[in-house]
Amino acid sequence: MTAAIAALEEAQIYNGTAAPGRVLLLESNDRVGKKILATGNGKCNFTHEKISGVSYHTDDRTVLEAVISGFPTEAVLHFFERLGMLYREKNGYFYPLPETASTVLDVLRLRLSELGCEISCGVLVEGIEKKSGGFQICFAEGEKKRLVYAESVILATGSRAGGFLQNKNTDPLGPAKCLGLRSTALYPSLAKCICREDFYYRQLAGVRSQVRLKLYGEDQAAVRKFLRQEEGELQLTKEGISGIVVFQLSGKIAEMLSEKRRVIVEINFLPEFSEGELSGWIEERLSMLPGRCLKDFFLGVLHKKVLDVCLQAEGLKGTQEIPRGDRGKSFRMVSSVMERALHFTTEVTGVSDIRQAQVCRGGLVLSQFDTKLECRKLAGCFACGEVLNVDGECGGYNLHFAWGSGLLAGREAMKRALKNRRRRGIDGRE
Repeated sequence: MTAAIAALEEAQIYNGTAAPGRVLLLESNDRVGKKILATGNGKCNFTHEKISGVSYHTDDRTVLEAVISGFPTEAVLHFFERLGMLYREKNGYFYPLPETASTVLDVLRLRLSELGCEISCGVLVEGIEKKSGGFQICFAEGEKKRLVYAESVILATGSRAGGFLQNKNTDPLGPAKCLGLRSTALYPSLAKCICREDFYYRQLAGVRSQVRLKLYGEDQAAVRKFLRQEEGELQLTKEGISGIVVFQLSGKIAEMLSEKRRVIVEINFLPEFSEGELSGWIEERLSMLPGRCLKDFFLGVLHKKVLDVCLQAEGLKGTQEIPRGDRGKSFRMVSSVMERALHFTTEVTGVSDIRQAQVCRGGLVLSQFDTKLECRKLAGCFACGEVLNVDGECGGYNLHFAWGSGLLAGREAMKRALKNRRRRGIDGRE
């Protein structure tokens, strides 16, 4: 949608009139932009104040940085301001002022209508062929087959993430495959993870907790290597773990599992505690609360379900009294529970189906495209958004890249088309 807007506005600038060039938007769903409605839990966190390349996974940092630097946060905010949308910022996250995703979609649709964009919904692109000076596109519209010619083509086909493709026969990479473009393996990202059956998730289901989550990988020799950590809210489900801290790691986890690597996560349910503070805290609390049973000793410290599982894992019961006369024994008993809460480990065995993920990791190899998102070996072919091998963290990063890459690809695609038209005019052809 942003690509179509940018292309039509670029044509207006070139023509010097309100009459834009011609842009045809082919949409496989019954309406354009439906996926936007599900973003940010329906509120659409559409960008972030700290957009940088380090928040993205890709195969070509140079191209990524060119897109990001050309369309920073301020540029995206200005774009939506021009469309009439006001916004508010919360802890670095930007939302439309009404805090409804439909607001974002509505202003985009309205601008497309104002610019006279031609939109065909419910279509299936069956082929794209490079022709002299442009591309021939074959698509099915219901029972009808249509052929159109275009000087430039923009691949903005997204992915299967979120399950928003209504036509089961639609392959987001299909048009790119027709043109011989290379793609990477696809993995779900920003998705919940499934843990081993012996994990206590059935007892912990429904728990939400602020945690520090550490990710480890094991090679075939069972050597464990720390990879990354995240802090934030963890949600425990009937199958495993979810929440933003899990989403941020899920793409990497999916890759590791595809490589048959063992994936271990360590959950710290008390990230406020440092290891150095632990002994002193235990001694102080034992002195302050003598003679309590374990359940009452940890009252106000750990979630009851988390405490039950930690006690179970240590072979203890909540009704057990902490011995008064044996300071060493009481310290060891309490310390074992605390250590479990600080270093609660489990194995991740799977990631949600890609249709349940928020975004897709992988796609068209980014290095095939230049810093204007034009295919290096196929002049006039551009790509933007999630179809590219670029995925970002939670917090508006993926939508930001979609807007920015769309604006860049749309502008440059129209420039290419206008250049081709001028060349044909010189040649005496229409």
